[in-house]
Amino acid sequence: MYKRYRILLLGLLLLSIALGCNTIAQVQPTAPSEPTKTPIPGWEKFEGGNVELWLPESYEGGNLEEDIDVVVEKLKSLGPDFEQMAEMIEQNSTAFVIWAFDSEIGDSGGLTSVAVTTEKVLSVMTIDTYLDSAIKQLPATFQVVERDIVSIEGYPAGRLVFGFSVSGVAVKEVLYTVKDGNTMWVITCGTTAEEYDQRLPVFEQSVLTFAIHH
Repeated sequence: MYKRYRILLLGLLLLSIALGCNTIAQVQPTAPSEPTKTPIPGWEKFEGGNVELWLPESYEGGNLEEDIDVVVEKLKSLGPDFEQMAEMIEQNSTAFVIWAFDSEIGDSGGLTSVAVTTEKVLSVMTIDTYLDSAIKQLPATFQVVERDIVSIEGYPAGRLVFGFSVSGVAVKEVLYTVKDGNTMWVITCGTTAEEYDQRLPVFEQSVLTFAIHH
């Protein structure tokens, strides 16, 4: 596996572990410490690594650089099935700028989560080239069902939709790659295939709130 795409694949791996767990406890969302004006009513801002992303207030998590202990504890509170994922996040916390999960568990019993990662790339690298190379490194069980080039807040971006199975559970994820100079930001939103269509509008609306602060 090429080092360049380790961060992208690590994000997919952690989402896979989360979505492959069948036993999930209900977690009460934690209100923001300071009320802020949100672009969407009932949404909360998550910040980290000079970027921000808005998600419904039912989401838990945040900046792993500052909140790793809190995030790990919240993951462990979901039950023993999440011990491995909590340990992986703790050991690889520097790979994630933002990581959050929806505390409102859907009917499928799977965990819905959103991850933001970043890595340096050559300034001449195009979105298409990045997507081509990244797809080649994906496990054979990952099936790319959609691929597009889009724009997010004026930045060139790629969009991929994956389908795969984990421990017999069908999973679907939408991944966005946003290029800013020689920095590639990767936003990965995952849930069970059963809930994907229902949650996709929230994923897409959330990605449109993604902002980079220079």
